[in-house]
Amino acid sequence: MEQIITKKHIDRKDLKEKSSHKPRIEEKKLKLTRRDFLKGIFATTLGFAFLEKKINDFQLKPNSSQDIDLRVTETSISGEKGYINSELQSNFELFIADMYFSGKLDFEERTAWLAYDLVRKETLIAIDPDSPMQSASMIKPFVALAFFHKVSKGELEYTEQDKRYLRLMIQHSWNTATNKFMQKVGGFNKVNELLHDNYPDIFQYTEIVEYIPEGGLTYKNRASASDYNRFLTALWNGTIPYADEIKYFMGLASPDRSGDILPITNVFHKSGTTARMCGDMAILETKTENGLCAYTFIGIIERDESVQAYMKWKRIRVGVIRDASTMVYNAMKERYGFG
Repeated sequence: MEQIITKKHIDRKDLKEKSSHKPRIEEKKLKLTRRDFLKGIFATTLGFAFLEKKINDFQLKPNSSQDIDLRVTETSISGEKGYINSELQSNFELFIADMYFSGKLDFEERTAWLAYDLVRKETLIAIDPDSPMQSASMIKPFVALAFFHKVSKGELEYTEQDKRYLRLMIQHSWNTATNKFMQKVGGFNKVNELLHDNYPDIFQYTEIVEYIPEGGLTYKNRASASDYNRFLTALWNGTIPYADEIKYFMGLASPDRSGDILPITNVFHKSGTTARMCGDMAILETKTENGLCAYTFIGIIERDESVQAYMKWKRIRVGVIRDASTMVYNAMKERYGFG
């Protein structure tokens, strides 16, 4: 279940400042393509973000004797195979940078992305995978796992009514059902404690600290893209209680954020959206002539303040996630030779 995750962090404010001071270049003297320009800006901001984080960490511990590594490094969380250095990662970075420059993402918004080949056990793309970000409804499969953990220990029963509520919670994203399952487990604090105590290899950055408030304005529960990825990997491998049951309910939800996919591809996912967050986590699975193709895709977009034009904001961000997912899907079609 271990994976390599490459950690890359983008400082949006720094990116905005740099984009507003672009030098004027005479076309006759230097022909600079849009791709080259975006790639240069992206690489530069990665370096500044990494340096700023190291300086901030040092300032928080003024008496520490820790060394400051000023290199922009590829960070491995855990895993089997080497660091990411692929054309897909490079193209994906350019795509995300272009989303900022085109206005589809605001510079104050943060994003996290991760895709992982479940069959070959290779990370496909990763940008800022370890940052805890708002979960919204994406926390609901975690709540289902906490419930099923207690069922597997004989501490709770799994009834027909529970099945109906699980479907309402995951397929229809009903917040009342989510709170009912939290209460069954013993409250949101107990859900958080149970997950961390029993599945520490999965939930390294997850914080479940509130019921979903009336109106669905939930902003405090958090998780990282890498946590979602580890959860989905365990779900696909069947190493958590009632994995098939959770996967079944996640397969009922409309795969509208998975992009342009073929009918032969099955999607098991959970999305989440508030006025401050838009995201999706998914397993995409396709039987091909060359064997099974299965991979995860996680995309998260968050902001600190609620947007005013919510529906327009949501539509554009869902479009960004769909396009990002489509990019990875097309790469997997080429890798596994289907479609």
